[in-house]
Order: sequence, then structure tokens, then C-alpha cells
Amino acid sequence: MDTKSKCTVVYADDALIHHVLMRAMAQSHLLDLVYCASNGRDLIDYLDENEHELPEICILDLHMPVLNGIETAKIIRERFPAIRIFGLTSSSDENERMELLDAGAEEIFSKEQMPLLMKQLAPKSIEK
Repeated sequence: MDTKSKCTVVYADDALIHHVLMRAMAQSHLLDLVYCASNGRDLIDYLDENEHELPEICILDLHMPVLNGIETAKIIRERFPAIRIFGLTSSSDENERMELLDAGAEEIFSKEQMPLLMKQLAPKSIEK
């Protein structure tokens, strides 16, 4: 498959095991995971450095050191409005989830719903 037809994704989560899971899930759903950050600041720095080739999708954890998912989403929405933002979190705090939605996330998924998020983002041609 031509890599240009793959949806490009960046991911920020402070738990490195989730980076491994995200890479495997993205690959199995024909998504191009171009960068994994351990906090929002690293992700924003990456986007600044790659402004000429921005990803289509950004997946954010809520709780991260340095810059959390809510603040990261606000910056992305302001500076990179074309990037679609999704939350992927283990938090069950509805107020935090609402803050992330208000900050610009389209939808929030629990970590257990990672396969559902990947399926939703996958190219339609591979869905059964």
C-alpha cells in the first residue's frame, strides 16, 4: 500500500509501554505512527520542527508530566487547527474528559478502547 494513503498519527503518553502497544495497533490498522512523545511539550516541539509535514491525527493521554493532554490540546487547536485530536486515557474523571473535549478533542477513548479508536481511524478500505 502506498504510504501516502495511510493516515499519519502522532501520540503522546508518559507510559512507554503504551508507545509499544500504539505502534503495534497502528501498524495492524495500516496507520502511519510517525512520532511518540512522553509528554505534551515534546509533542509540541515535534510539531513545530515538522510544521511542513504535519500529521492528520494526534492522540493524547490526559495525565502527562511537563504538559498534560488538556493544555497540549489547546496549543494544538490554536497553532495547528488542521490536526484532528483524540483522547486516549485511563482517567474516569468526567470533568477532565469534558475539559479535553472543550480543549479541542473530537472524542475520548479509554485505554481499553484502543482497538476501537484504531478501527475508527483506519482507512475504510481495510474494514470488514
